[in-house]
Amino acid sequence: MLQILEHQRVDIARQIVAVQIEAYQEEARLIGFSDIPQLTERKEDIIKSKEMFIGEMIERKLAGVLSFEKENERLTICRLVVRPRYFRKGVGSRLLAYVLQRYSECECMVSTAERNTPAIKLYEAHQFSIIKRTAAADNLVLVTMKRD
Repeated sequence: MLQILEHQRVDIARQIVAVQIEAYQEEARLIGFSDIPQLTERKEDIIKSKEMFIGEMIERKLAGVLSFEKENERLTICRLVVRPRYFRKGVGSRLLAYVLQRYSECECMVSTAERNTPAIKLYEAHQFSIIKRTAAADNLVLVTMKRD
């Protein structure tokens, strides 16, 4: 079940951190880059965040999280993370589709690692295209994608 997450609550913030640690550890292995900033986030960082968070619960556990910021008519997806045991079960796609439908009038942007092929394929399936590549660190290229 999709729901808006009250990320200012300590218990919810802890769950978000747990999901993203699992997901970003997997991404770090996939892209060969371990300094992903969200791997060091704590519940206090989530609680203070200005992002909006939505999540999908499966069997009363948080399976995936999407956060975004909306400024005027631009929506920026800040994170889309899914627990590895729920990979390729549609969790990320449902979270993304929900936000895109709810904010259909907005221009939508996202960035991810160029080597994160599963994420790029997910965004492409939702009509995103790569508009920019940026060398972010040694051995890391980020792509910025925009929804057509």
